[in-house]
Amino acid sequence: MAGDWLHRMALLVLIGELAGSSAQLGVGLLYGFEMALHLMPLALFSPFAGPVADRVPRRMLMVCADLARAVLVLLFLLVDDAADLPLLYTLLFVQMGCSIFFDSARSAAVPSLVAREDIHGALALSAATWSTMLAAGAALGGVLTATYGTGVVFIADAATYLISASLLIGLALPPLKKTPEPLRWKDILTFADMRRGLEHVRELGMLPAVLTKAFWWPAGGYLVLLSVAGQLRFGPLIGAAVATSTLYAMRGLGTGLGPVLARRFFGSTDHALRLQIGLGFLVAAIFYALFGFQHHVWFAGGCVLIAHMGGSTIWVASTALWQKHVHDEFRGRIYALDFLCMTLSFSVAGVLTGVLYDATGSLELTAGVLSIGLLINLGVWWRWSAALGPPGAD
Repeated sequence: MAGDWLHRMALLVLIGELAGSSAQLGVGLLYGFEMALHLMPLALFSPFAGPVADRVPRRMLMVCADLARAVLVLLFLLVDDAADLPLLYTLLFVQMGCSIFFDSARSAAVPSLVAREDIHGALALSAATWSTMLAAGAALGGVLTATYGTGVVFIADAATYLISASLLIGLALPPLKKTPEPLRWKDILTFADMRRGLEHVRELGMLPAVLTKAFWWPAGGYLVLLSVAGQLRFGPLIGAAVATSTLYAMRGLGTGLGPVLARRFFGSTDHALRLQIGLGFLVAAIFYALFGFQHHVWFAGGCVLIAHMGGSTIWVASTALWQKHVHDEFRGRIYALDFLCMTLSFSVAGVLTGVLYDATGSLELTAGVLSIGLLINLGVWWRWSAALGPPGAD
């Protein structure tokens, strides 16, 4: 995770530099493409990755994904001018395609390692780990990129994948339960495997929980605005690498604090998790609207921190809600379904946000439009999710 964020900071700075030497596309759209290509492969490959994670040893799947990504990130060293942007985006697409296999296996393995009543706590701990690595990786990535250039950061990222693989080799996981259906290409290509997972979720009444992250689609646009603000609003003042890494580091702090505090004050019942999701939507919408009006990087960072306390609470609470109920033999597919819907919505939001910013040149207007959309989503989701269960349901 630390290497991922080192890499992301270097990539954002590199795109900004290459955009400055190319008059063909606006910087907002280039960052929109970056966001989309961080997510679209997850959507495209999730219908395959989910069924594979339910049938192939999950430890082996994670180790193979790490080794493949270690090789891929070194190829970013070949990108050095605007003409190489297609290569950059192609490598990013393939790298993220490998990531969905790792993430499907990892997410499906967590409930097998802890008791059912500890799933929310395990996911909160996982979110805290992710956010700590985001904060540390983003901050260090900004410093390393500004000091040594992007090449050193890409090499460091490759090393972190190798370290991760070496640690996972010794992980003890219980054997997978056999699924009644074999892995068949026909079932994958016709989405039959995913439909089985969808029917399982519907039977449990957990569909609103699985689709929660799709309602969080404005986040795809918000993250584009972080990159734009770091490059154009704050970059001329303190440097693009430092500004961008600062905003992402504040995002990391927020994502770590949100789920831990929400679990501490609200608990882990189904009703409490639904309430946390609703509050997360509200907090994120308010503070990202305020973010658009900030002209000091630390005030902007404070808005980002609080907004992502809400955003990460949405993420962890919705995942905990469905993982408490979904059967183990379906978890890989349900995670893939969750990510499929989320990544499609985030990708579209990211590209459209880049287009809107390039057309208006206004962070304030763009952030405001996204936040209005999020508040509308809150109302729709809150009404739909009322069927998840009465207060106190567990």
